[in-house]
Amino acid sequence: MPGLKPKPHPEVYRLQLVRVLQANLAQSRPAAAQWLATNPNTFVVVSWTYLFYGTYRDIALDLPGIERLLAHQGPSEQDRRELEAWPRRLMRFAHIVGDALPVLGRRIAQPATRLQMHEATRYLRDRDGIGTAIRALVRAELDAAWAARDRVLLLGHSLGSVIAYDTLWDFSHEGRTEPVDLFVTMGSPLATRFIRRRMRGAGLAGPSAYPRNIRRWVNLSARGDTTALQPRLKPSFHEMLDLGLTASIEDYVDLENYFRGTLGLNAHEAYGYLAQRSAAEVIGDWLERT
Repeated sequence: MPGLKPKPHPEVYRLQLVRVLQANLAQSRPAAAQWLATNPNTFVVVSWTYLFYGTYRDIALDLPGIERLLAHQGPSEQDRRELEAWPRRLMRFAHIVGDALPVLGRRIAQPATRLQMHEATRYLRDRDGIGTAIRALVRAELDAAWAARDRVLLLGHSLGSVIAYDTLWDFSHEGRTEPVDLFVTMGSPLATRFIRRRMRGAGLAGPSAYPRNIRRWVNLSARGDTTALQPRLKPSFHEMLDLGLTASIEDYVDLENYFRGTLGLNAHEAYGYLAQRSAAEVIGDWLERT
């Protein structure tokens, strides 16, 4: 499940995502890398952003950054300096304050941030039925996988993690019992006040507030990612563990996402998350067990 902003055509985008993940798996989980190379179509992209924006992003804009990821095993010293630079820290602090104090946040938010919040609200408030239509795309893919008796790893990046979570909540509260074997979230805003007040199950208490069909949940958050303002999800969703609704919630934080795109270093980019060693270990171990 991709996040906000237009994405390349789904088949083109899928090939590049698989390419990055497969190269990463080859470093620490070669058997999983070989299996993915043999079965690339098992990696499915739910292309909801075209429905949302009505356009595709040119993949040529992403290719230099992808090639850089594939050529380097980790961030450079310049990447690390930029991630720790005070303008990024100040921006992150402003986002945290804005999330905690929405009235103040609307006043201090930059235009790009206000646009992002507006777009997220469009989904969360289901304006013109857009949220329902997007979740229908996810439901169709999950239904197809379960009908084929496949084990499911559901991967959600950014707002895509919220859409995936909402869809699982819908399924479990319709009495559906099919499980997601592994739920992986990357750069997720699920623990932010902005999202938690609006997502599926908000305002409910006890088991009704949560999905009941996630066997294991792994969350990946990178340093400098201003979307994952609360990088650890376990503190916000620990009640799922207390109620026995999931076996585990694991947070891998302080990752170094060193993807460089057209606007420079982007610690939130999905390609960069798929290049993380922890992503290879979690996904690779699951593939090898499966």
